[in-house]
Amino acid sequence: MSPEDALEGYQDRIETGVDFTLLEAAGRYHKQKCLKENIPRVPFSVALEKKIKTSILNGFFDEESNLSLQEHWEIMLPISLWDNEKFANEEGKICFHNCNCITDDMLMLIKKAVKLNDRKILNDELKLVNILRVNDIEMTELDSDLTEFKNVVTLNLTCNYIDKIDPTVLPLGLKVFELQANRLSDVEHFAEYLPSEMSYLGLSRNLLNNDSALGLARLPHSITVLDLSDNDIYDLNSVLDPLALLPSLTALQLAGNPCSVCAAYARSTISRLPRLLWLDNREILPTDRSVEPFEPHPDDLRTAYFNFTVFRIMSAIQPPKAEKGAVTAFHVELELPLLDGMRRQFLMFRQNESLTEMMPPPEDEDWSESKHTSDIGSRMILEPEASSHASDIYARLVYKNSRVISHYTTFESNRVQWNKIMNFQEPTVRIFCPNLTALRDTFRTVITLRLIYSVTVVSKPNKADKKSALSLKPPGEQRVTLATIRCSLKRLDWSQNSQHFHWDDSLLTDDAIHWGDGDLSIIQYGLGAVKPTKGKPETDPTSSRQLPPDNLTCHFGFGIDTLRA
Repeated sequence: MSPEDALEGYQDRIETGVDFTLLEAAGRYHKQKCLKENIPRVPFSVALEKKIKTSILNGFFDEESNLSLQEHWEIMLPISLWDNEKFANEEGKICFHNCNCITDDMLMLIKKAVKLNDRKILNDELKLVNILRVNDIEMTELDSDLTEFKNVVTLNLTCNYIDKIDPTVLPLGLKVFELQANRLSDVEHFAEYLPSEMSYLGLSRNLLNNDSALGLARLPHSITVLDLSDNDIYDLNSVLDPLALLPSLTALQLAGNPCSVCAAYARSTISRLPRLLWLDNREILPTDRSVEPFEPHPDDLRTAYFNFTVFRIMSAIQPPKAEKGAVTAFHVELELPLLDGMRRQFLMFRQNESLTEMMPPPEDEDWSESKHTSDIGSRMILEPEASSHASDIYARLVYKNSRVISHYTTFESNRVQWNKIMNFQEPTVRIFCPNLTALRDTFRTVITLRLIYSVTVVSKPNKADKKSALSLKPPGEQRVTLATIRCSLKRLDWSQNSQHFHWDDSLLTDDAIHWGDGDLSIIQYGLGAVKPTKGKPETDPTSSRQLPPDNLTCHFGFGIDTLRA
């Protein structure tokens, strides 16, 4: 069955319960507002007036103010600046800057008007600026008032509700045009009429898709930098075909589109656009280019493999010794709701509340949950060294209820025995992804990992069990969660195989640290004496093996398989 056959609200059900990152949650909130019908009309002239009223310029523009320009300059302005500098928190300072970014050096504009004691001077000077920002003010369209700003070379209209561009009102000398986070679903109606000297066009987080890409071929040939990131362009060829016709294009941003997570993304883009020097803010090196012509397999343009890797887990507290017949192990488990085929199939016709169901209890009273739990607990032997307060967590084993039916997948690593340094199969979890949108969106979520310690007892059936093949006995497994770790995934970077995360219990938080451009997989740890490699500094992580840390430490990686030159 396909999603077209699903009950209404299928996509909403898929996304219910998904923990999106703060940045993605903000982007989705703005997008939902953009998709609303009957958005109130706010032309450029009204939006600019609203922007001025929220800024420090307002008092100087207000002709009905009881204060003179000099009094505003000497009293009100310093108070506003002082309050922001000394008393605003980080969020408040960001909001203050957003309200007062209409142009660069606003104080210089104000100072000239104050010196001449003429409010009209401020209005005239504002229309002579080179940089104009009318962002985040719910503007829906441009109007003729924009033509009065003849000197503008950088125009920022981001975070508005603009769905159409009237190129006739744009300044002729415009070079940088920022339209990120608007409602644009196509560029064909304005692309070929943009100012001929334009070099940068920002269209990220709009409503562009495969069909929208057709109009990109009509952009001015002067365009050198084009930002199409975080749209919904699915077919890579649909966007590369028109971009290949732009002779000056040297920097392109496509990350955040479904097409950017296909296996052949980077290699195809670099091959099809040989003049490109930068892709997704990463410099293209000679080693990134194919020496021979490259023609990707069609499957590599519409699928990819998702990889989750546990590089190592170190310094977990040694568990108590188990009695004969009990098997102990450590493993990592996680849910990936957007990549979970079982969950997706189930939600086509069912609600999220039904994802977990409970089977009726078995009729055999002798196998009660409490009895079985205590039986396993009795098999644990606490040695003196392992009986310390730190190892009390192993006394918190809980019974795994076999009656619970989950209509979703809990992805698990292989199970390993305790060691000071525990290594796992690489990749630990590997998932084939024919849905590039789901894969793209997964890298906009917070993935919760659980480090699990389990004790399993293989029970021998008694005579009554042998006679009854239908006898239901719960499996003898107990478990305890040693750590719950949250990894806030970042947008995929084509120049890296995976993004890495570090967590240790000294952080006093569940949130893992994104390791940036660093590679945790190359760090070597060992229990023997540390000997620096000759010719390398002792601080070089690749120069020698390092001793494992004293506290519980985990290293993870998330990425996709990509084709490389």
